Amino acid sequence: MSTYVGIDVGSEEHAVYAIKQKDDNPAYKTTITNDKDGFEKLEELLWKHSTSSIHLGLEATGNYWKPVFNQLMELKEKLDITLSLINPNEIHQFKKMDLSRVKTDAADAKAIARYVLRFKPQSTPRTNKRLRSLRKLCRYRASRVEEKTRLIQQLNDLLVGVFPEYSDCFGKSSAVSSLTLLGEYPGPEKIAKLDVEELANLRYGKINHKLGEQKARKLIEVAANTVGEGYGPEIEITIRHLAEQITVVQREVEDLDEEIKESFREIVPNKLESVDGIGPVNGATMTTEIWDVNRFATATKLNGYVGAYPELSESGNYEDPHPDMTKKGNPRLKCAVFTSTLSAVNCNPIIKEHYEKQRAKGKDRMVAIGSCMRKLVHIIYGILTSDEEFDPNYEEKRKEKDGERTRKPQSGSYPEDERSSEPSPETNNGEKIPTYQLSGGET
Repeated sequence: MSTYVGIDVGSEEHAVYAIKQKDDNPAYKTTITNDKDGFEKLEELLWKHSTSSIHLGLEATGNYWKPVFNQLMELKEKLDITLSLINPNEIHQFKKMDLSRVKTDAADAKAIARYVLRFKPQSTPRTNKRLRSLRKLCRYRASRVEEKTRLIQQLNDLLVGVFPEYSDCFGKSSAVSSLTLLGEYPGPEKIAKLDVEELANLRYGKINHKLGEQKARKLIEVAANTVGEGYGPEIEITIRHLAEQITVVQREVEDLDEEIKESFREIVPNKLESVDGIGPVNGATMTTEIWDVNRFATATKLNGYVGAYPELSESGNYEDPHPDMTKKGNPRLKCAVFTSTLSAVNCNPIIKEHYEKQRAKGKDRMVAIGSCMRKLVHIIYGILTSDEEFDPNYEEKRKEKDGERTRKPQSGSYPEDERSSEPSPETNNGEKIPTYQLSGGET
């Protein structure tokens, strides 16, 4: 008879609850500390009940699950253990279905055990530590990009008030020449007092470009005649520090891009970079966030995980005329697909053609971009499942070969009426198993 064990992970203690097949009464329940002594106690408990197979389930909550998950992975070599890492949202929905309103560690552990008994989730394999590390690096890089964006917005807000003409001189305030200027002369008052030759000789960049006489004259002129509001020295201090911080973060992002590019090509040299519009950083992000493409039965379900679909709101005779893209999905993966799509619209013949078709139908630009994102997801799915390089003529060649559309077309074709991409349950011996069951040991 099998034993089903639920573990509710915590920062200091883990609640353990075990039930037998067809018996809701606990075989045992306890708490263990999140240290070596606690893990030894759990091992002794599992050995004591090792006369039957053991199926353990635990939620992927924050980073608290990782030590106990790794410990249980080591025990799999000694005991008949099936270990499943479960999306916390699945347990939350399961408790709502069960009308359970009790919120304690023991109650949550029991709910996990009952979930494992009911759905028999698949075993979660041990993950590649280099791939996990690459994902952490990609996520850290994304946080630095967000920080850079925040700092640039602060700088722009300041300049709009004190020096609104500044944008006429520099396309971007975050340009290297702009940041160098603001680091030296933070504000129109200081710029207006400069000599043209002195400003023209201002050096910037890795190869020491000169600002140039033409730009220097224009800057001094607009600074002397600015309509911006008056300000004190505190504003100049703020502008200087923002310029310096943006410079530091930009260099950090550039260094991280090189590290990610090198690691990606060493660890998982897949064919995503062959897709026009997908660079090494976005390719690494897509690979590490998707993790194992085989856990998605179709490209549509991968699209549901990305969250690149409109969220419809209809009831009775009401139909939302302008549905927005869903907030669901993996935000990091969605960002990588979005930025790659923006690039692909200009350089990828398949995506560019699709975008132009959508615009010709009268679709709004962002609606067309959303449709192109879904098309790109289908291309990504085809590349990862076939391990072949991107071929813009793939679909035509395939049609010529067998006269019919393939099940997993590399070019990203999909039915026109395919509106929703929410993952749907699979079945296993008549039992529904949520497709969001995690694979790869990460969230």
